[in-house]
Amino acid sequence: MIRQCTDDDVPTIEQIVNQAAARYHGVIPADCWHEPYMDCAHLLAEIGAGVEFWGWQDGDSVAGVMGLQQVRDATLIRHAYVRPEYQGKGIGTTVVLTLRS
Repeated sequence: MIRQCTDDDVPTIEQIVNQAAARYHGVIPADCWHEPYMDCAHLLAEIGAGVEFWGWQDGDSVAGVMGLQQVRDATLIRHAYVRPEYQGKGIGTTVVLTLRS
């Protein structure tokens, strides 16, 4: 199930972003890499700037997240991350297709 994330999901979103990004350490350019990749302050700043997160709910757990941000007359898809153990199962594709519609 895909659902809009709430303030209660912020720690989970932060965890998913950092778990997923860790798989690409060494691929993400060094000047773009931070440890952690996205800390809570940065995540809250993104939310404050209008990024609305949506999550793929798998039972009691959120398996992946993606953000939408309205900028002028365009809606941007931002911050697409899936927990490593769920990657390659079509979750990201399903979420992006759902959010595009």
